Amino acid sequence: MTSVVAAEGGLSLSNARRGGRQILAAHGRIDHDTAQHLIWAVPCASADEPVALDLCAAEVADGPGTVLLLSTMRRLHARQRELIVVCPQPSLRRALDRTGLARRLELLSDGDRIHDLPPRRVTGPDRPRTVAAPHRERSGTAARRAELLVDATLAIEERHADAGLTLHDVAHAVATSDRQLQRVFAELAGSAFRDELAAVRMHHGATLLQTTNLQVSVIARRVGYRQSAQFAKAFRRYHGVSPLGLRRAHRKHHAGA
Repeated sequence: MTSVVAAEGGLSLSNARRGGRQILAAHGRIDHDTAQHLIWAVPCASADEPVALDLCAAEVADGPGTVLLLSTMRRLHARQRELIVVCPQPSLRRALDRTGLARRLELLSDGDRIHDLPPRRVTGPDRPRTVAAPHRERSGTAARRAELLVDATLAIEERHADAGLTLHDVAHAVATSDRQLQRVFAELAGSAFRDELAAVRMHHGATLLQTTNLQVSVIARRVGYRQSAQFAKAFRRYHGVSPLGLRRAHRKHHAGA
């Protein structure tokens, strides 16, 4: 069974439960204006079982749309450490590769079928879950918090190279208080500001390592670290490989392609 759980501004989301796995499917355009509905659905959808995110019928806008979707995937993976993504859009798959997210997710191609995935242990009968769009639950407050997370995510993306960037700076940029923004990160992102900032820096670091010949020390400064050793330690902790190890693996893969 499948039910539409949110339909706003050209984006609809459906959520079904099959074989102990939730399948969250996006239909339509994911961009700055519609991403808040996907952001709102994720923490509600991921409470009990692993999630498969089906993007076969989604059109992901370049720029903010891609940034917001990647951050949503990252947060969903962090909540449950297992995420399957059906990702037919080539530009999105390239973005997942560049940022290192592809190493953390299980990606299926356009030809794969989600319902053919091995079943998970089922704790109850398969049934659709209910996920409300922001305006349907505590309308003003919920919608505002989802919008704040969108704006804060883009503000961090824009200013991640600033080594002195703080929660207060981002809160000021999105016209809210530090305390309110902390609450938004905790409730909708399942994280804290420092984790969000570190993840964005790690994604940009991976991109520069794989697309340029810049030295690690230069990349460290470009993504907001004053010391290359600090960057390298954070990078290994996040990606599970050293900066140079990622670069070597990338070059080896493309040399053999």
